[in-house]
Amino acid sequence: MLKTPSFCLLWVYFAVSTTVAYGFLSINAFAKVQNLVGTELTKLTMIILAALMAATIFQSLSLKISDVKIVNLQSLIDNYRAQVLADILKKSAEYESKKVMNLGDQLAKRFGGDLDTLRTEYTQLLVYGGQTLKLAGEELTKLEAEANGLKLSVPTLLAARIARIDRARAETLLNR
Repeated sequence: MLKTPSFCLLWVYFAVSTTVAYGFLSINAFAKVQNLVGTELTKLTMIILAALMAATIFQSLSLKISDVKIVNLQSLIDNYRAQVLADILKKSAEYESKKVMNLGDQLAKRFGGDLDTLRTEYTQLLVYGGQTLKLAGEELTKLEAEANGLKLSVPTLLAARIARIDRARAETLLNR
């Protein structure tokens, strides 16, 4: 999340607006809050109130005069939130994809000379996934033909598929 520019911009907004709100509350309501909650909880209460103020302002950023909306940025804010979530999901997917690729590479290095183990594990994954043994065998044959057509080693492609289908199983294979 921290590597997405849109999230960082949103975080900076919340940090600045919460700081401004805290300053505003400190000047105008510090004594009242201190009387309500006591000396020990005053700062914590002020921080919570400032964060709520910043979120409220961000939530409904509009200016109304006599029930007429002069400025309404709600649709822009909603679009920005959607963009932040899309950026976070994209980064997360890239991260997961890299992890799976690295795991496949590690499996290929570890079992590159043991094609039978990779074939057995791949077939078992397909069978556990609901395919019949016959269909799993056909899928394995197609995969080996695909590897030859792409001029890839069969163990490398098998390891990559195992890692993509079931990452936990691939990690277990590496650790045994």
